[in-house]
Amino acid sequence: MPGRWTKVILLTFCTCLCTGCARTQFTATSLPARLAARPIRDYSLLDLTAYASANPSEDVIRLGDRLQVDLNTGTLTENAEHTWPVSVDEFGQAAIPNIGAVKLAGLTSAEAAESIVQTSFQRDVFLTPTVAVSVADRRKRSIVVAGAVNTPGAVTIHGDATSLADVIVRAGGLTSEASGAISVSGVDRAAENVVDGENAIRPVGHATLRAQTVSLAETPESELGQIMVPEGAVVHVEESPPRPIQVIGVISNQAVEVPAGKNVRLLDAITLAGGQTYSNWISDRVTIIRREPGGNNTVRIKASIRKAAADAKANLLLAPHDIVSVEENVLTFTLSTLSGFIGAGMNASNFAIR
Repeated sequence: MPGRWTKVILLTFCTCLCTGCARTQFTATSLPARLAARPIRDYSLLDLTAYASANPSEDVIRLGDRLQVDLNTGTLTENAEHTWPVSVDEFGQAAIPNIGAVKLAGLTSAEAAESIVQTSFQRDVFLTPTVAVSVADRRKRSIVVAGAVNTPGAVTIHGDATSLADVIVRAGGLTSEASGAISVSGVDRAAENVVDGENAIRPVGHATLRAQTVSLAETPESELGQIMVPEGAVVHVEESPPRPIQVIGVISNQAVEVPAGKNVRLLDAITLAGGQTYSNWISDRVTIIRREPGGNNTVRIKASIRKAAADAKANLLLAPHDIVSVEENVLTFTLSTLSGFIGAGMNASNFAIR
């Protein structure tokens, strides 16, 4: 017999040397980094106001505005007064009758009137004009925001494009359900500037293209103030998928949904499942069954409720779809059996009394 067991041990050892022994069981404190759960970030705490542009004054003239220009030539003649409707083109200019193109975008109404007067002087058209400029109509520009924002819907912008930081701030910020992925889609208004690919959002000063996904986890906050989103685009802040954790064993068996934006550790999951059936001194050992990232294999992680309560490192961070099994032992089995007998006896007594 000893010789037979020696052969079995040697055979097993040789097999491990040839094929490699895969370790599928760990402890909460010896878990390798590749198997550790990734912390969940609460993006509702992301404050982008420092990277969002201030709203321009309503008195500032913008591209596409329709203006009313009232001009008095100052000649005291019968036809000295003129009222002209003009539009601000894509270059920020308005064509004023007799005077010609004058750049008005970015100016207040008073500054625009003074610019028309000065241009008239320079071009020897009207020498003593008085001018008044007012905004008659303003083209509405908007971007649609959907998903995990506090106020989804249309967001008004004040130009042909605005930054992604602006969009998020004007949509009320992100909710705790935000996954950190934002998809942006819209019309390419400057395709001729594309030089290195089809689907990319460019920083300020470059073309904004058709579609792109922005990862908040990988994009610095300051860069969100440089990523431009065009008028008419749709910005969708993706919500986190459901993140259930199954709690089973000597406990009230149930699936626990990981709260949005929150990290759940071993003791949290036990509490969310209704708490332990028995105290830590009676029921202590736990096994967490976890799927390996990017594969179908699972690993078993041994943990202790008492150690988790005493040491934060032993209070394992759980991953979505983990199965937490509070293990049965001789004592819990005995108590459960006795409890069953007592319950059955009480039911029989009640039945006899009736």
